[in-house]
Amino acid sequence: MGEPIAIIGAGITGLAAAMVLSLDHKVTIIARDHPGDLGLAWASPWAGAIYHPQKDASASEQKMQRASFQYYWNLAHREDSSKSGVLILPMTEYFDDWTDEQSIWYRDLMPNYQILNKSELPENCTSGVKYASISMNPVLLLPYLMQKLEVRGVKFVRKEVMSYEEVRHLTGTRIVVNASGVGAKALGDLSVKPIRGQTMFVKTKFNELVMREGSEYTYVIPRAGSGGVIMGGIKSDRMDAEVDVELKSDILRRVNRITNNAFDEIDLETVSDIVAFRPGRDGGLRVERNGDVVHAYGAAGAGYIYSFGVAARVQELIEQTRARL
Repeated sequence: MGEPIAIIGAGITGLAAAMVLSLDHKVTIIARDHPGDLGLAWASPWAGAIYHPQKDASASEQKMQRASFQYYWNLAHREDSSKSGVLILPMTEYFDDWTDEQSIWYRDLMPNYQILNKSELPENCTSGVKYASISMNPVLLLPYLMQKLEVRGVKFVRKEVMSYEEVRHLTGTRIVVNASGVGAKALGDLSVKPIRGQTMFVKTKFNELVMREGSEYTYVIPRAGSGGVIMGGIKSDRMDAEVDVELKSDILRRVNRITNNAFDEIDLETVSDIVAFRPGRDGGLRVERNGDVVHAYGAAGAGYIYSFGVAARVQELIEQTRARL
């Protein structure tokens, strides 16, 4: 058994890191918010949580995305979605700024990958692909992972910490994994910033993942065990948590354009509004080691897409250093 490790943050990245590291280390997670909490100060419970590969990704980022997909794909096959919240669904992805589908890096990763004919595209879209993908319901998945970790002996401490020294004092550990998301700003990274998102939960039997990218960012994400879908999306510089009523109508119009008016009869007065803040960072995802601190944050709206790949990289960074000692 390796030396003990502390992880700051109990969002999807912190939990994923704990799942990987707890196989060889005694792990303590310190976080203000824990799975099951629904405060707006953390992002993981509110994410759209779809496995949607990021097409503009470096080789190392692609590697992390591949590893994360494999984890969720395996989980979906070994655990019922009513427990894990992880569900395999058909995905349709449209682009209005992309014409070279042959160059998409994840064409060999996603099962049942196929390029759409031009006749299958919505108006103003230039290309599209279909494949099998994964939807995650954070309301189920986060507590599921926490339960698995507690069985392994991972300790959860509810506390907001303001320094790595405080973490070490509380846990007696040397190595600290910083998976604090937006909280990384308080720990010294001034490039971290919250990104406001607004979505809607709609009761429906619609059971396909659909997304459009380019000049707009629109999606429909069915949620396992919820009886409905998450509709979005939008990114904004606003920092308030008030629902933008006009935006609701705009989201619904955009969703109907990519689903052949599947939600034409939806009454916006009956939907559940969701406003939350994603952990953005100037410079993007940060996964690196500085001394005895391993940083793992900054994925913005792609936290679930990267989560277990980031966790694997965190493990590599820790084990590489141990091998040199």
